[in-house]
Amino acid sequence: MTTDNPFACKPNEIKIEVTSACNLACSFCYKGEYVDAPARQAPEDQVLDWIDWAVDNQVPGVRFTGGEPTMHPAIKLFCNYAHLRGRRITLNTNGVSLASLYADLLRVVDGFCLSLPTLDAAKMDEICGRRGVLEKKLAFLRQAVAQFRPVNLLTALLPETKSHLEEFLLLARQYPGVRWRPLRLKATPEQPRPWTRKDAQDFAQEVAALMDRYPEDVGGINLAAPFCAVEPMDLGARVFGGRVANCGPYHSLVVDLDGRLRSCYGVRDPLATEPTTLAEVLGSQSLRNCAEPASLPDHCQACPHVGRCAGGCRNWSGLVEHQGKWVDYLAGFLPRA
Repeated sequence: MTTDNPFACKPNEIKIEVTSACNLACSFCYKGEYVDAPARQAPEDQVLDWIDWAVDNQVPGVRFTGGEPTMHPAIKLFCNYAHLRGRRITLNTNGVSLASLYADLLRVVDGFCLSLPTLDAAKMDEICGRRGVLEKKLAFLRQAVAQFRPVNLLTALLPETKSHLEEFLLLARQYPGVRWRPLRLKATPEQPRPWTRKDAQDFAQEVAALMDRYPEDVGGINLAAPFCAVEPMDLGARVFGGRVANCGPYHSLVVDLDGRLRSCYGVRDPLATEPTTLAEVLGSQSLRNCAEPASLPDHCQACPHVGRCAGGCRNWSGLVEHQGKWVDYLAGFLPRA
């Protein structure tokens, strides 16, 4: 793929799943049916090998994910090793692990992504299956800010947060280096249709109003959604980041717990089952099947926004077959159920 191709894949980060364990039980978790499965930990050598792969292939960023990555007994080793190898480190976390562990990680981790689905303490406990969760999350936020580490607040847009989104933004604005990142709700095997088109429309309109009011603080809704999920389509093009700008394999790749390299969390076909060169990965048929416009329905290929939207999310749980191709269930040209 050439560099002038809007679909060109130039990943600057690998996201390494280090554990399936978690100390919460969030109702919207993208792990879906696997939440209650026995916890697994990625072997240390496997994780270290993929950090080396990032170095060897000039991928500057390494992100540790899970599950809750702080549940891996070697998470400090992983972060220290990636730091020594000169990678830019991001840690996804729910913020409820021990402050002493976070204190050690803050020495080497460059930035954090903190899940924050609600600001209602009682609702947070209900969502997460544990008491006192919001207080712990905010304590970690203050701890990270005190060490001058940037934090992205990731808010999965649950239907009950409608009309309350400005509250998240105002929280983020209280702290230097903190940004609010609203997210489309991911499809899971248990909840393959977590948003309706009305949800998409309502959230797009609310976020657009915040973009008008706080143009330097709100960048739209992250995680891919088809622009035609809302009306007018130009609203979707403004508010939704688009798959090419937001998702793998264009800007990142994922290493799952089995050590397989994948285009993104939701794409099942692996790109590689062991470390190989990035050039070979980018030339693989599996990547082209996920990344190139030929994989999309004719409606998408003819759309002027295809170079950014790319048909929305490719999470297999949320795909619908249309005229022999697969597309995000929120696509506006699909028949309404």
